[in-house]
Amino acid sequence: MSVWQRARARRTVVGAALVAAMTVTLSACGSDGKEEKPEAGQSAKQDGGSKQEDRSGQDSRTKQPDNGKVIATLKGPKGVVLDITSATRSSGGFVTLSGSLKNTASEKFYDTQVWSGPELNVIKGAGGSSLGGATLVDEKEKKRYYTLRDTDDRPLATTGIATLEPNSEQQVYMQFPAPPKTTAKVDLQIPTFQSVALTLTDG
Repeated sequence: MSVWQRARARRTVVGAALVAAMTVTLSACGSDGKEEKPEAGQSAKQDGGSKQEDRSGQDSRTKQPDNGKVIATLKGPKGVVLDITSATRSSGGFVTLSGSLKNTASEKFYDTQVWSGPELNVIKGAGGSSLGGATLVDEKEKKRYYTLRDTDDRPLATTGIATLEPNSEQQVYMQFPAPPKTTAKVDLQIPTFQSVALTLTDG
């Protein structure tokens, strides 16, 4: 083989090696890109789940299921009455009570602050009077359940009850941790109201 032929052969080998090296490098970069980039479907599912949880949290504060039938009545001071129309145990692990708060008297009722309970952080979180001081008592298990609160200590119960107008009525709700499924009956207690027994139903 002549000198010219040997030089040409070396150039061919070097060129092939460079092409092979470039191919390996490009392949590696493509693999890294796929691993770091999340799949679009997975990202959408995660975002959707987060949004769904947010919506669920909002619904838990505003939704007030009510079948219209009074299942229990709590008598309060000066003509104030609380009719409970729903006491539902949710699969999510909480109990929702819904009802109607009435002032049957012909005068305004102002003493609503005590219904918030004694906890200052709950009163502050609610921004005033609320039904955050309500509790469920499980006599069977010897346990008392307080209203649920969000991360800002707002009770998951009706808030903003400053006064009750004469002969007025408003829809209210309260949410509590659910007692064990073996517990079917609980007592609802709210400061200044007479306690009442409730039978929980599955939602």
